Amino acid sequence: MSRTESDVIGDVVIEDTSYYGINTHRAKENFQITGQTADSDHIDSMVIIKRSAAVANRMGGKLPQDKADAIVKACDRILKGELHGQFIVDVFQAGAGTSYNMNANEVIANLALEVAGRKKGDYSYIHPNDHVNMSQSTNDVYPTLIRVTAYRKAQKLQEKVSLLIKSLKTKAREFNDVVKPGRTHLQDAAPVTFGIELSAWAYTLEKDLKELEYAAEGLLELNIGGTAVGTGINTVPNYQENVVNEIKRFTKFNYRKSLNLPGIMEFMTDFSRAMNAAANIAIDVTKISNDIRLLYSGPGAGIHEIKIPAVQQGSSIMPGKINPSIAEAMNMICHSVLGAQQALNISAQAGQLELNVMMPHIDYELTRSEDILANGLEMFRTKLIDGLDVDRENCKEHRSKSFGSAALLNPILGYDNVAKIVQEALKTGKSIKSLALATGKISEAEFDKVMASGVPGL
Repeated sequence: MSRTESDVIGDVVIEDTSYYGINTHRAKENFQITGQTADSDHIDSMVIIKRSAAVANRMGGKLPQDKADAIVKACDRILKGELHGQFIVDVFQAGAGTSYNMNANEVIANLALEVAGRKKGDYSYIHPNDHVNMSQSTNDVYPTLIRVTAYRKAQKLQEKVSLLIKSLKTKAREFNDVVKPGRTHLQDAAPVTFGIELSAWAYTLEKDLKELEYAAEGLLELNIGGTAVGTGINTVPNYQENVVNEIKRFTKFNYRKSLNLPGIMEFMTDFSRAMNAAANIAIDVTKISNDIRLLYSGPGAGIHEIKIPAVQQGSSIMPGKINPSIAEAMNMICHSVLGAQQALNISAQAGQLELNVMMPHIDYELTRSEDILANGLEMFRTKLIDGLDVDRENCKEHRSKSFGSAALLNPILGYDNVAKIVQEALKTGKSIKSLALATGKISEAEFDKVMASGVPGL
């Protein structure tokens, strides 16, 4: 069985098992790019918007009760998981997201027709544009879709960052007594504890989390109600307030209507701020991953001051080799997020006059980054940080060989004298302690006291 649908370009025959229509069919033929289509978060967000619009249009007196009920029931069925396979438009598609908006309009319309006891394609009763898309334009629906979806994903990312911070603080307390050489320029520096290092990681991520929370709050302002150019043409009375209130009621998130619909439609910097917040997390987690890989290097010929859980064999040729695989994977995730930041910002500035048609790309880079970063941080925490341990003997040995502690002698012996002691120790192999005591300017008890004072909190 099949049906014929028509548009201004011509006719298309569509299998009657398909709930999408002619617009989706053409998009499927045109945009065979990645094979990636909308995920369940995007589908749910779009359907919530369409459901809320139907409620607002009924309240505005334009959408008849029977049609509104059919659309709402269709949306509720999709939200329960039905027909997700009918959302088939590639993530790279026509500008502004018209293809995806029409995909949703057509699927909802045809399911609503079945709910009403009619055949798919009977658009004289429920039409994808006239009824499902009533009081809407892709130009306000699609950015609202991004905001609703990106905010949802930001909540998950915030949760994963918070859990990682908690784990780092726990490990910082556990290892606060483990003294090790500090390193600057990858050279010996004044001593620190593992607690100090881990607390620095947690502190930095706390700042990143605050930035993410601030950026996510900006996503709560919605475009819906602006229609084509932000002026709200063709909307029913009180539409903007009613549709936003319905989205807020249904999602239980504190969405609000925009006070300047043209401004929020033209400029994409709310998404840039959210992307930049995610990218700053990626920058800092990259540094943490790099530090872990350095500190784990070895085990026989590297630093190897930490131990990490063995999650898989590390080599197809070297038996027993255990690589820092989780940290390596986290690095690659972060690199991808940083590339996405640049790509998104290029598209965010590419708007022209009343619209930025690059929204599907902005959506893809932001929401994909939120997903992979959240999933990566969960992996990083549970498979690495929570099982992190230290090699206390290596730390003790490295500290005994480190020249960084010599800086603690500066107030007593002077910078130049200490520099000479360090150089002599390097040349002769003698210890810093023996050479310092040989100056006659410091006793052994004073030396030990000075060295003990070099690590805060001990």
